[in-house]
Amino acid sequence: MLELLKNRCPNRWIFIVCFGMFFCFGNIALSNAEQTEKIAPSVTYSNPYFKGTKEDREAQIKKMTSLFGVDCEFCHNEDLTTFTEEGEKSKGMMKASVALGVECDHCHIDRKRYKENEQQARKMFELCEIMGTECNFCHAGKNKLTQKGERSKTAFVTRAWATEGTKQCLECHTEKKQFALNFYGWQVLNAMKGLKGM
Repeated sequence: MLELLKNRCPNRWIFIVCFGMFFCFGNIALSNAEQTEKIAPSVTYSNPYFKGTKEDREAQIKKMTSLFGVDCEFCHNEDLTTFTEEGEKSKGMMKASVALGVECDHCHIDRKRYKENEQQARKMFELCEIMGTECNFCHAGKNKLTQKGERSKTAFVTRAWATEGTKQCLECHTEKKQFALNFYGWQVLNAMKGLKGM
């Protein structure tokens, strides 16, 4: 009987020690997890609008907030982890500014006042909405167009887009199809190819 107790006791002690260690390490792991959740996330500037060193990017943000007369909370929540509705709109505008190779003050005087070229920008945003594209579909930087943008430029000039606006584009294009042509559009394109001897 004594021999049987000697054999069982070490197993119990090993079990008790292992259980105690598991309990201690489990509590440490849980307390570390709670601390990790409380630490504020590090801020990154992944938007391609912001360029250069951290100091350069912070200066760009300061310039932007100064131009619009707003604080960080206008676009971000307190922890800088999510965007407000205005922040989402701003992200779209920054994509456009990268595609065009310009800064916010290209169109904006401040948050409520715009320069004359803002009307052109509004038409372009409407065109993007109608055609289901973004600015970089046609634009590749300041005064540069993509190949598709070069082709679109011909249509802009020949179809009086500047005065007639974006709805006229739908005479030739199918809505939200990345500039797919409808039947009339193919006729126009083929006529243009004939004129150019293509």
